[in-house]
Amino acid sequence: MPKSTTRPGAIPIYLETGKRRVFACSMDWPGWCRAGKDEQRAMEALAAAAPRYAIVAAAAGRSFPAKAGGNFQVVERLAGTASTDFGVPGEAASADVDPRGVARRSA
Repeated sequence: MPKSTTRPGAIPIYLETGKRRVFACSMDWPGWCRAGKDEQRAMEALAAAAPRYAIVAAAAGRSFPAKAGGNFQVVERLAGTASTDFGVPGEAASADVDPRGVARRSA
């Protein structure tokens, strides 16, 4: 989903929902992804991990938004698989790959 549809200051995320587990993952910050038993718990776990992820971003020379854990906007929902329920996010969000199969993440 284009970033222009995201609320100003919001962190765009996607949710991958299995039968027993949901993953909340950032669209713009690869690796910032956490699981919970439902959507709300997954987003709470993602928010709780923001300070730890900020350390990683800083080590990579990136400026991580100070209020990143408190302002999520779900921009995509994916159906999970057995992998999701096992504890591994396995579905690719539409923003992860362009039509040629090349990752679109900004450097």
